Amino acid sequence: MDAGLDGFIDGLGRLGISVRREADLVVFEVTAPGGAHAGADVETGVSAEELVRWPQVPPHWVHLPSTIRLARTNSRPSSVAGWLRHSRNITAWGDAAEPAQAWVAHVRGVLEEAA
Repeated sequence: MDAGLDGFIDGLGRLGISVRREADLVVFEVTAPGGAHAGADVETGVSAEELVRWPQVPPHWVHLPSTIRLARTNSRPSSVAGWLRHSRNITAWGDAAEPAQAWVAHVRGVLEEAA
């Protein structure tokens, strides 16, 4: 299994998800399954520094454009202008065959709460 930043990017690639770098963020789109953005492709990001121990330690912060609001969140400015990072602990990380799929599912769950 691939590890670290490259492993995360490779895992998303195996899922057919395109990735780009914006400053220190790994940025990719996720389709929101429900909530205010249901059906929309939403950009999301992960800080490269949080991927050092991927997949043993999943990222804590979900980066989203600042136009997306979460009612229940602990947010901080992202390192990229126009983005906010939201504190989210992943639960039931489990033993997913493709850890990137588990991360995408986590982000989709976060987006269901978005306004």
